[in-house]
Amino acid sequence: MHVIKKTVNILINILIVLLLLISVLTAVMSISSGSSGAPNLFGYAFFSVQSESMVPTFSPGDLIVSKIVDDDTELQVGDVITFIEEVDGTSIYNSHRIVDIKSAQGMNFYYTKGDNSPAMDEQPVSDMDVVAKYSGTCIPGVGTVYDFLRSQPGFFLVILLPLILFFLYEVFRVIRNLIDYNKEKALAEAAKAAAAVSAESSGLTEEQMKEALQNYLEKQKNEKNTDSSQIEIDNSETKD
Repeated sequence: MHVIKKTVNILINILIVLLLLISVLTAVMSISSGSSGAPNLFGYAFFSVQSESMVPTFSPGDLIVSKIVDDDTELQVGDVITFIEEVDGTSIYNSHRIVDIKSAQGMNFYYTKGDNSPAMDEQPVSDMDVVAKYSGTCIPGVGTVYDFLRSQPGFFLVILLPLILFFLYEVFRVIRNLIDYNKEKALAEAAKAAAAVSAESSGLTEEQMKEALQNYLEKQKNEKNTDSSQIEIDNSETKD
């Protein structure tokens, strides 16, 4: 029972650490989005694929890892870039392949196309709208989970709620240990008080009480050995 209890506590502690790690990573990614516009970790952003425009390179529900672009990033034809696109007045991230590059007024404009699309995108992408460059890493199916974790219900159910429950469990465990400790302390003090009263009523000192207890235990041990010897003698006489 003690081993099972200990194992459960270890597993709970591991889950708490993992959830705290996920929470910290989520917070870091959210803070880092201020400079690049996209949540990223150490310069790498994660995007979930929403459409079939890039099949077979990646599919809906996949998670792609892209490197945040900066002034030193070189983009060329064939690269898959993630850029900001306006759709019905809403800014979204889109990831398509560069099929042509043109320069005008000191800026580069990238003409993009989905691998599964028959025609190029209607509008070219300017340098200012490019967010990241696809690193070549795609994790199938994880994009759906990533989207759910980033949503308010997902963050609450998967991360925040378990952390609250584990916190309450830890508080309960601390209180329970404190109660057990107080019980043991009270029992020890009661035993000490009883020993003191016994010593006072018998007129013996603490050292005399210890000596009397030791003599009693020795006497009990000798009587037990004597009884064992007597039993052996009786058995031998019966055999004769």
